[in-house]
Amino acid sequence: MRRRTRKKTPAPRPPVPVTEPEMVEKEIMPFVLRHEDEIISYIRDKAVKETMKSLAPLLEKLEEAVKQHEAAPAPVAAPPPETPVMNYEEQLKKLQEASTAKVKEKELKIMERMNKLNTRLGNIKP
Repeated sequence: MRRRTRKKTPAPRPPVPVTEPEMVEKEIMPFVLRHEDEIISYIRDKAVKETMKSLAPLLEKLEEAVKQHEAAPAPVAAPPPETPVMNYEEQLKKLQEASTAKVKEKELKIMERMNKLNTRLGNIKP
């Protein structure tokens, strides 16, 4: 017959205190302060890329409209429409204004985020 041997339970260890604020002060903050310009330029580049991605469909539609406009034969005698027809330059100018407005909105959002980040970084005491 076999004898049962009881397994020893490990002695309870005291929990290790969390030293996160010290780690943030020692490791992350100097890195952020040394590479602040690189971080800002990285965030700006990312924002520009995302803006260009969002503007790509508009540019494609504009190119299609130009191709259709060039391919369509001009009507000989057409009565003037009630709403004024914009020519290519006006359409292009309006689309450019809309895209610059969107880019400015994105830049404002980025600046707000950067200000919030700077205030957070300023609130961390060294």
